[in-house]
Amino acid sequence: MKFENSHQMGGIRTGRLDNGVRVAWVDTGSGLRFLVALDRGGDIVDAQFNQHGLAYLTPNGIKPPSPNYNSEFEWLRGWPGGLVTTCGPETIGGPRPQTGGTSGLHGRYSNTPVEVESVINPDPFSGRDEMSLHLIIRDSRMFGPTYEIRRKLSCVLGKPEIRVEDTVTNRGDTKAGHHWLYHCNLGYPLLEEGAKLVYRGAAHYWELPPAADGSILPAITERRMNQIKRVPGVLPEHSGSAERGLLVNVEPDKQGLCHIGLVNPKIGVGLEIEYPAKDLPRLANWQHYANGCYVTALEPFYGSLLGRPHDKSKMTETSLAPGKSRKYRLTLRVHSGRDQLKRFSGFDGPVSKV
Repeated sequence: MKFENSHQMGGIRTGRLDNGVRVAWVDTGSGLRFLVALDRGGDIVDAQFNQHGLAYLTPNGIKPPSPNYNSEFEWLRGWPGGLVTTCGPETIGGPRPQTGGTSGLHGRYSNTPVEVESVINPDPFSGRDEMSLHLIIRDSRMFGPTYEIRRKLSCVLGKPEIRVEDTVTNRGDTKAGHHWLYHCNLGYPLLEEGAKLVYRGAAHYWELPPAADGSILPAITERRMNQIKRVPGVLPEHSGSAERGLLVNVEPDKQGLCHIGLVNPKIGVGLEIEYPAKDLPRLANWQHYANGCYVTALEPFYGSLLGRPHDKSKMTETSLAPGKSRKYRLTLRVHSGRDQLKRFSGFDGPVSKV
């Protein structure tokens, strides 16, 4: 061995920011480094690969959690952005009328502190290369609904990869609504003009603000749908809160896995997101290319993002029975160099109208 401290190679360190927010810094020893916000559901905020930033970060920074952010669109005041923001466990998408009140944007999960069950660092001296965080998140209230989420974040020393494994359980005694979404937010310099989004399948185009008739699903051609998979420069029409995107039924591989992401040939880096289609049947690709606020998000989800009346599927009323669980797996993988990017790009293909 040519080192005495395993952190010289990589590992996990926990601590607090100046404002008191608990965090964990993870160095995979592969050039991939990221910050986990333990007071915000164990979500991944800052993320870098070598000298390149991967994630979009809002001007908010990482704020302590507050119940004030769970009302209407106040979620936007507390949201730090970041590589992975988890939405749910009861609702996702915009505020909607719910039993007991009106939900806030994207649910309460990312505004909930975790209980740290364990931190396991790699130990190269004994041949253990895996590092992991084991977290428990509870979203509960008197008379329910009561959700327990057990999260494992794991990496292997020397691999530019993050594995997210979540188990969501209804700990209450009555049926509880359940929708789940991973909001993976890509930003500059990974995201820039000429980069290419990677996914394929049948899709709907959506746009905000709504048209005069209230519709957010305007008709566009398949050619135009495929054109917006190529990242443009800053779009003046996206100033303010204007946004657009696709809702996609992603075509999985023979093993039932979806492979989506972004390739930036200019810097020679790509980000792949892999997950089982049965866990997360649909994908939202949110696009907002404004000056400064320049971001796209890839959002695999279970349930309904748009809700009624915009979503005509059976997924608008998904729920968990008492004691029942749903498991989710998400792997984020960085690719670099021509050969790796070419192999990953092989998962790309056209989108067609649903």
